[in-house]
Amino acid sequence: MQEGPSPEKLQPTADLGAHALGFLIYTPSGHMCAQLMNPERAQWADAAKPTDAELAAAMRGFASYCGRFEVNETDRVIIHYPETAWSPNYVGTVQKRPYHFESDDRLVYSGRNEDGTFWRVEWERVP
Repeated sequence: MQEGPSPEKLQPTADLGAHALGFLIYTPSGHMCAQLMNPERAQWADAAKPTDAELAAAMRGFASYCGRFEVNETDRVIIHYPETAWSPNYVGTVQKRPYHFESDDRLVYSGRNEDGTFWRVEWERVP
């Protein structure tokens, strides 16, 4: 299990907020899809015609990508290869996710960024 700061020191990402929601799907064919969003994003004043500012704000509170994946059980790393993504710069990158299981129903990605800051994302199995 990866060590990190105590939970009270963890800070939510500014864009996704403290109550981020999402889905993480892995298929037997070796594909995955991840979506995360800030459920507190403001609704558009006119759902049929959002302003440029409303569109930008909505995208700041959303992340999504899909592609192939592989699991390196020895190093406990899941590697994602985004083929589609909310960010055009994410497509074609290699995303390494150090992982561990906290229970049969809880998958945790955690690690350190290049600047040394600790990050953690928890995924809970849908019943």
